[in-house]
Amino acid sequence: MYIPNGPVKDLDRIMEAANKIVKEKINATLKLNIIDGGSYAQKLGLMISSGEPFDLAFTASWGDINYFQNASKGAFVDLTDLLDKYAPTTKSRVPDAAWEGVKVNGKIYGAINYQVWGMAGARGVQLRKDLVDKYKFDYASMKNWDDLTPFLAAVKKGEPGMIPMEIGGSVDLFADIPVYYGMDGVGDFKLPGWVKYGDKDIKVINQYEAPEYKAWLKTVRDWYQNGYVRKDAATLKDTLPDRKAEKEAALYAQPFPDTVDMPELVGQGKMPHTDPEHHIYSVSKRFTEPFISSNTPSMAMLSVGANSKNAERAVQLIELLNTNDELYHLLAFGQPNVDYKPIGDKQYELIPDKYNFNYSEWTVGQSYGRMLWDKSTNLETNDKMLNTIYAADKTAMVSPVMGFVFDTEPVKTQIANVNAVISELLKPLDVGAVDPDKYYDQLLNKLKKAGADDIIAEKQKQIDAWKAANGK
Repeated sequence: MYIPNGPVKDLDRIMEAANKIVKEKINATLKLNIIDGGSYAQKLGLMISSGEPFDLAFTASWGDINYFQNASKGAFVDLTDLLDKYAPTTKSRVPDAAWEGVKVNGKIYGAINYQVWGMAGARGVQLRKDLVDKYKFDYASMKNWDDLTPFLAAVKKGEPGMIPMEIGGSVDLFADIPVYYGMDGVGDFKLPGWVKYGDKDIKVINQYEAPEYKAWLKTVRDWYQNGYVRKDAATLKDTLPDRKAEKEAALYAQPFPDTVDMPELVGQGKMPHTDPEHHIYSVSKRFTEPFISSNTPSMAMLSVGANSKNAERAVQLIELLNTNDELYHLLAFGQPNVDYKPIGDKQYELIPDKYNFNYSEWTVGQSYGRMLWDKSTNLETNDKMLNTIYAADKTAMVSPVMGFVFDTEPVKTQIANVNAVISELLKPLDVGAVDPDKYYDQLLNKLKKAGADDIIAEKQKQIDAWKAANGK
């Protein structure tokens, strides 16, 4: 089983304990292969292209992991019937509409890791509270990226050694978050062809030609030139070390509810991956309304490799991870009184220099309904927050293409050519490392020559047929 994560200490000890459970319950053993987050997509892609057997792998529709493309080209086992047979609880916990969001040609190729934060979300930023207070920044009034600029400027001027804004790593702040700009991706986000929320006609556009993209390039170029982001952002693979070093003042986040929605959250949330003993508290502001995008169900999944010789057993393991609390908590938190101290029935305190899964339990299974929370968590506020999220699952904006899956086969050559252009030019533009006045037109021209218009036309053709078939 392959998952992305940072370095994990004492993994062998934890896996020895975990495999006692796995062996007893499903007569199997698990070898967990942890790959650096910045290299994971490349490693998965190489395994798929070479036909290297693997039983389970984390997959998703963000970054370069490309769940839909990989599933459509036969990289994964069809789980549609296997989930019903070997993972019925896993299947039943997830809303039916979410399963529609991960189907490819009517088949399910990934088991959804239904998350503790539910399906509805929002997009925005998370800021260090101490610096917000120090510079008297009115974060609650922010509505967009540009409103963040005064805070970044203050941090740059007054905090030597700090990184004002996290840019780089696996997430591009335009290409990977269309909902921030009022749009949703069709298939994998980076491919040309987005649709707008609320557009009943569901017209497919080239997002790289949209004024929203031009505005982002102007903003991020300004940030880069003023030193608000790392100079090596275009090549930076992993932002985790900066987070652990507590060097970042602001970062992209998915805050719902945020500290404006629920003021009682102020002073409770912390900057991610910082030392639990340090009080690096945060505040958050969302820039969007709650939504469920077409790719939300595919944000975290486990897929079975097409060349696996253990597909049925692999699906049994998925069920075990999602239903055996002892196993799940062992992987997520370690061994009680060795890696963490239990506090009551629902909280824990990590023991320093022991096993630490970097809060990445969402990569191995469904964290929905988890039982352990950090010792600093206010359980009453936490329950209120989760109830807000679960209620929003029923009322949030829903993508106009929820349930539609793009068949890439008719334009697979164009997609390969477009992906090559994206790999070459998109990252430097998206982090502000190059002048958009020089490189933006080059990007558009190369995308067109590579077949972007063909991809958009094919998406429109398939969406029109889908609309007609489903009475949209």
